[in-house]
Amino acid sequence: MKTTRGVIPLIAAIVGVAAMSWAFVTGISAALSGGGSGALPYEIVFIVAALVVLAALVLAIVNLVKGNSRALAVVTIIVALVPLVAVILIRIAADPGFQ
Repeated sequence: MKTTRGVIPLIAAIVGVAAMSWAFVTGISAALSGGGSGALPYEIVFIVAALVVLAALVLAIVNLVKGNSRALAVVTIIVALVPLVAVILIRIAADPGFQ
């Protein structure tokens, strides 16, 4: 059993989540600044990073079903779901009536 089948999706998920976070924060700053080239490059980075995270999630699920490196697959799934949890938390924090 090769552990690289579990490590590669984990690394892809970590890099993808980091790139999504960076592109989100920097893209909002660029969009609100009013100067420069705008937020389009950051939107592209965000979408590509989201696709990388989605691919890592699919590979982790395949590894989990096949039984290859189950622990790494579970960790990869957890890391890949971090952006979803962040969006939910941002949505809850943005609604002042939600308590």
